[in-house]
Amino acid sequence: MLDFFTYCCMNCLNVLPDLKVLEEEFKNELLIIGVHSGKHLHEKENASIMDAIERYSIEHCVINDRDMRLWDAYGIRAWPTLVLIDPKGYIVVQYQGEGQLSALREDIKELLAEHTVNHTRFEIRERPVRTDILKYPQKIYCADEYLFISHSDEVLVCTYEGDVLHRIDDIAGAQSMLYIDKKLYVSSCTEGKVFEVSEEFQKRSVWLEGLRNPYGLETDGRFMYIGLAGSHEIKIYEISTRKERFSIGQENSESLNDGAFAEAVLAQPGGLSILEDELWFVDSESSSLRSAADGKVSSHIFNSDELQHPLDICVGKYGDGCGGGRVFIADSYNNRIKVYNPQTQEVLTLIEGLSEPSGICKKGCHLFIANTNAHEIVIFDLSKMHKSSLILKEAY
Repeated sequence: MLDFFTYCCMNCLNVLPDLKVLEEEFKNELLIIGVHSGKHLHEKENASIMDAIERYSIEHCVINDRDMRLWDAYGIRAWPTLVLIDPKGYIVVQYQGEGQLSALREDIKELLAEHTVNHTRFEIRERPVRTDILKYPQKIYCADEYLFISHSDEVLVCTYEGDVLHRIDDIAGAQSMLYIDKKLYVSSCTEGKVFEVSEEFQKRSVWLEGLRNPYGLETDGRFMYIGLAGSHEIKIYEISTRKERFSIGQENSESLNDGAFAEAVLAQPGGLSILEDELWFVDSESSSLRSAADGKVSSHIFNSDELQHPLDICVGKYGDGCGGGRVFIADSYNNRIKVYNPQTQEVLTLIEGLSEPSGICKKGCHLFIANTNAHEIVIFDLSKMHKSSLILKEAY
């Protein structure tokens, strides 16, 4: 089976668990090969793909289809596409999109009933195991007392000196976090849930479930805003009742269309951040910076190479140290941090030479950045324009 994918695509990532199921169920009969046909320039690099393979625990072989030659040869039109090939080399069926597990299973069983299969297995080279505290950090959240970091299916609760006080594990695809009234909220992109962690981080419960890849979280104190990368929406829930109050974007429609909340179309919304009465967010698949206010969505950076698959943002609140009124952007595939001035519409590069940063948060004059593929947290002092790394250490 050929899996045509690109690792920026949430729908492609959602297929990976199904492939693991099939690999285990038909481990002596089925060979899966990932064909990475990258959308963005950054994704076409071997090193970027190798990091993605490790980050998402892909265990089968992957080909870098940098020039889209296999994509064109097989007539592929969409990510993800799965191509099932019989033992004689003939294409049996192609499936586009998620949710194909049952159909693929039946197709494979039919082929096994019709053909003699070569059971030769390939030896897979073991990858080195990282022993660092931090592995592919995703998002970072600055509270008054704690610094929270999501990585490798867990959340680290840290001091600002780098002491790791608690580990909250077994949260698959842990992404964004909020800390409200001594309760930590964590979005599980893989499980489609938001978890509530309370009682000194010892008690965990499901606060909300049934979500399509919750990626970004934000709050104004009364409402929780959830960016749903899988369904291309932002949903807003009242915190006290957990009731959905309204949404932004059209479910399962993916594009870059501005307009009223119900008419606008988003494309894999990522990080969210509120500046006064305006909700700012990045759309990773359209590589755009957008905002929502007064019932409508507006785009500010779009249709250019200025951003390449941005994954997170944070705003400088007025009176909160440096950078008031600015929007700080994790320009992930350009490996940079950029800053946008809504008043002048000017974009400046603040930091470059990073390695696929995917999380950013601000506390006073300091930016805290999840420098994902470098397995580090970068601290940038806006008052001194100085960059350093946070050294994490176990406090227990």
